[in-house]
Amino acid sequence: MEVRKADRKQKKFAARLKCSKGIVCTSIPTKFIVLCNVGQATGLSKEAIHLLLGEVPHNDTLPKYIAEKGESHSYLIFSSIQSCEKFYNMNNGKWKPDVKGPPVYMSYVENVPNSEIVCQYKDPQGLHIFSNFISNDEESLFLQLFDSEDDVNSSNLKNRYVKHYGYEFRYGSNDVDLTSPLEEKIPKECDNLWARLRDCGINLERIPDQMTVNKYLPGQGIPTHVDKHSPFGDTILSLSLGSDVVMDWKHHSGQHVPMLVPARSMLVMTGEARYDWQHGIQPRSWDPVLEQRLVTAENGEEKYVKVISNDTRSRDVRISLTFRWTRSGPCECNYKTLCDSVDKSTDNIEDSLASNLEELHVHQVYEKIAGHFSTTRHKPWPKVVEFMASVPPGAVVLDLGCGNGKNILKRNDILQIGGERSWGLLSECKSHVQRVPAADCVRLDLLQAGLRDECADAVICIAVIHHFSSKVRRIESISTISRLLRPEGKALITVWAKDQTKSNYLCKSKQTDDSVKNDEIHATVGGLSLPVHENRTQFQHNDLLVPWKLRNIKENKIAGQPESTLLRYYHVFEENELVNLCNEIPNLRVEKSFYEEGNWCVICKKI
Repeated sequence: MEVRKADRKQKKFAARLKCSKGIVCTSIPTKFIVLCNVGQATGLSKEAIHLLLGEVPHNDTLPKYIAEKGESHSYLIFSSIQSCEKFYNMNNGKWKPDVKGPPVYMSYVENVPNSEIVCQYKDPQGLHIFSNFISNDEESLFLQLFDSEDDVNSSNLKNRYVKHYGYEFRYGSNDVDLTSPLEEKIPKECDNLWARLRDCGINLERIPDQMTVNKYLPGQGIPTHVDKHSPFGDTILSLSLGSDVVMDWKHHSGQHVPMLVPARSMLVMTGEARYDWQHGIQPRSWDPVLEQRLVTAENGEEKYVKVISNDTRSRDVRISLTFRWTRSGPCECNYKTLCDSVDKSTDNIEDSLASNLEELHVHQVYEKIAGHFSTTRHKPWPKVVEFMASVPPGAVVLDLGCGNGKNILKRNDILQIGGERSWGLLSECKSHVQRVPAADCVRLDLLQAGLRDECADAVICIAVIHHFSSKVRRIESISTISRLLRPEGKALITVWAKDQTKSNYLCKSKQTDDSVKNDEIHATVGGLSLPVHENRTQFQHNDLLVPWKLRNIKENKIAGQPESTLLRYYHVFEENELVNLCNEIPNLRVEKSFYEEGNWCVICKKI
């Protein structure tokens, strides 16, 4: 019975693998094996594979192990069919990496994915890595001195242990308080580092006055970030102890460069690397092996390129010593995209950039998530029902940005017209309004609404205006609402509020810790860097990108396919901000303003 059940599972897995990856399973022995139910997502380590392989007699080299990120299956590549067949016969359905877990089921495959990636970009300018900067004895001394997990002055952050010297690095504001120096200064054992850096060509006008010690266990990392510009000088140092690690460097132009940071190395960030690149460490217990390979271009020119190979190496406990120079006043660097001294508000960005931002992170996203989005929206909000109840019989009502039409009520005594820009959501809305005799929906852009003036007695615009990325465009959208309203007509407008403390949006287990607020991921559109919000936490910025995790629903269902995350642009509103925008429209008067479950809402009347 169990064998038949396992066979059925393997057949389903084979179908999924072929559909989603193009990998073909076969009963005929090949040089390739897929481990169907173990991989990176299940916690299988390369060491466990090597331990197993070490017990199997081979007359050739050990097979290559490929574990793709986030997948619950993995692959082995043998150098001969004979070795592969021997391994399969000895271990299929018998080997248990975890004594309490199920056995590993395997299948021959005709091909395996090539997950090797050639890095197309040069290393960041101003980034220097000096290998073997300290000796083994010096490393042991530093490890003994700074392995301070049990130190009363160390703290346990979300992803790692940390301790500060000189000044406390305040993670809530990503700076230091120069009026509150710490008693513990940078230990004298670090003094030998400064002369050694000068010997390497790094000009130090003075020694650093702030140090942060981070301890990373295997599997821990730090999200992509940039050290805040204004509180610190133009050089950042990082000494690595205990373990090699791959650090990812990301530029707002889209460049991504992985860098191997060896144990006992000194990393120096200056200039562009310091100010214009973000860096981070992925939370995993292993790293890909980075190789330099000589390749021949089409013109015959040979050059070395960096390759992220299929091979991996495990991480050990790593401790980093980050040295900074404190300063005061606004930053005067020439790198403005990530600079905290530059106003990051999108209020005054050019219209072409605003339009491009909305196209990429609003319109295109909603086309992709329309079906899934619709399954999460079922009934109108109570305040919408209350507003609609006040609409008299015979009225014409416009629902601008109607989505899937959930706010179109089953009333036969009024004419309801939904307007929606997204074709996908419009299709969802049409399915809904078919059940409402006096309702219809049309494709409509709120900034270019092709409807005649003063055609509506009432307008609702629910959770739409916060998707416009400049103040000018938000005012223009409200002006459209006013244009379409007849005199004495009323409109209900709602937007997301920045303050979510009085809503059910916040998840208590995800309350944002001030100590990790600086661990932010940013995305860049047209040179504009925007923070990526962590769902179910308090908003920290007015302009941000909010993730939507697209799961496998009807029109996108491939069993086993990982969910993809798409980013929607939002401008979340301060108190009275929506009121002030409405007051800029000459013939609108705000009759009521209120907060409702994480939203700022206004009811306006056209005069």
